[in-house]
Amino acid sequence: MKIAAGFLLVIGCLWMLLVVWMFLTIAGVADAPESWVKVAFYWGGMLIGPLILLIGAALLLRGAPLRVGAILVAVGCVILTCFALYNSIIGLQRKPLEAPPPYALYITLLLVALLSDSAAYKIYKALGVLR
Repeated sequence: MKIAAGFLLVIGCLWMLLVVWMFLTIAGVADAPESWVKVAFYWGGMLIGPLILLIGAALLLRGAPLRVGAILVAVGCVILTCFALYNSIIGLQRKPLEAPPPYALYITLLLVALLSDSAAYKIYKALGVLR
């Protein structure tokens, strides 16, 4: 269970770095937004998934409330899977005269989401929630 929680902690950190990197690259080229509140809510919403996954994995590693940590990990993994599926479906829709999409990136993203879901399942199984 500790290995699975450590893996999910690393995935949460990488996901958070990806969101921060997207914010920095988009904020560097975008014009001034209409409303700073909308921007703050959007990017805050993008950070909810990684934060939930990080908090859940940290709770599992500390051995604090294991049930709460497992629930947070499961919610974070579901959000990650939805994020990966949405980005893959949107990214693979190619318009005429566009360069082909980076298939390896989308396959890797879906593979990481699948591995994180299996790690969450392993945590649930180790805690005896699923029988």
